[in-house]
Amino acid sequence: MEDLTDNPMQPENLANAPRCGAKTRSGAECRSPVVRGKRRCRMHGGTNPGAPKNNRNAWKHGDRSAEAEEQLKTITESTRILRLLDKVRQGVNCGLKKWKRLFSI
Repeated sequence: MEDLTDNPMQPENLANAPRCGAKTRSGAECRSPVVRGKRRCRMHGGTNPGAPKNNRNAWKHGDRSAEAEEQLKTITESTRILRLLDKVRQGVNCGLKKWKRLFSI
């Protein structure tokens, strides 16, 4: 990184400020000063704190919500048990004698 303290147009405190260091499109490091309290400059995300906490603006449909996932898990488990019971009822030997004893079929 080059020394910016020789520039007469730049105040000394700005010249000594930490630099962003993000990779630019040219492949070089960004030489802009960082935003106070952050590690990046204003152009590379230093001013953006990210999505707000409990952001409901991004909620689209709820297909992947925790409640929907739990319901899907319950349905999948019930379906698996019903298929096993159907095999037992039909007399298919699926190596599950304990299921016959468990459900007394």
